[in-house]
Amino acid sequence: MKRPSAGRSCVALGLLMAFTTLARVARVDGLPYGPAFLAHLPTQGPILVAAALGFALALGAFLLGIVEDAAAGVLVALLAAGTQALAWQSPGDLGANGATMLPGGALLAWWLARRAPGAPETRAWRGIEAACGLIAAGYFVAAVSKVWVSGFAWAGPGNIGLQIATQGSLVGEPFQSLRMQVASWRPVCGFIGVATLFLEGGALVYLWPSARVRHAIALVVMHLGIGVLMGLHHYDWMFTALGWALWSAGVGGAARVPGLALRSASAVEPPLG
Repeated sequence: MKRPSAGRSCVALGLLMAFTTLARVARVDGLPYGPAFLAHLPTQGPILVAAALGFALALGAFLLGIVEDAAAGVLVALLAAGTQALAWQSPGDLGANGATMLPGGALLAWWLARRAPGAPETRAWRGIEAACGLIAAGYFVAAVSKVWVSGFAWAGPGNIGLQIATQGSLVGEPFQSLRMQVASWRPVCGFIGVATLFLEGGALVYLWPSARVRHAIALVVMHLGIGVLMGLHHYDWMFTALGWALWSAGVGGAARVPGLALRSASAVEPPLG
């Protein structure tokens, strides 16, 4: 058994946040927009308890590196089931919350890439590269979708200021005063909009291992700022991007790029005790 690495721990935290978000399915009993035989499925009863227990056990196994491939498969399956259940229960909710699947998508990419035969070090590297590639695509698509729908006007000070002011009217002090003040500063709002598109679109640098940690830190700052100013808390994305970057870089993790000095997991994740 190994002590969890910093990267693996962040990845696990992102997965937990995604599952917690999907657990909103427990708000209403049944799946009224799903197949007729599932319309009255007791989603608030034993099924929810079993799913939560299974997720907790699989997450613990993945975190500690115990049968990690099987654990990852269970985690991906439960996240996919939760997403589908939410769609069958509240289809209109997906527009705002479908983004919760970046943690599960990255883990699925990691799991699939490790299926091909190879030495343990090669499989470890291949899986992490696939996860980072998925993250790069996810953030890039997020940036493109903003421009696709609204054009570059999305990043304009008027639009960003309106979003911040709208969220400011929904909260109490001290956030209300802070958001209203920031919303009135057009240069700051313009900078926030441009920086968001730059950081999301620039996540393509995740294709290069040496750039990942620095860009992940910038994404952490972006997500924290969005949380404070707009009340949009996508910390599951934040921890997913940071976790896979740290894991890739070997900051408390085991992966190295082939051709560089490969270190085994046991060398960098000391045993418990």
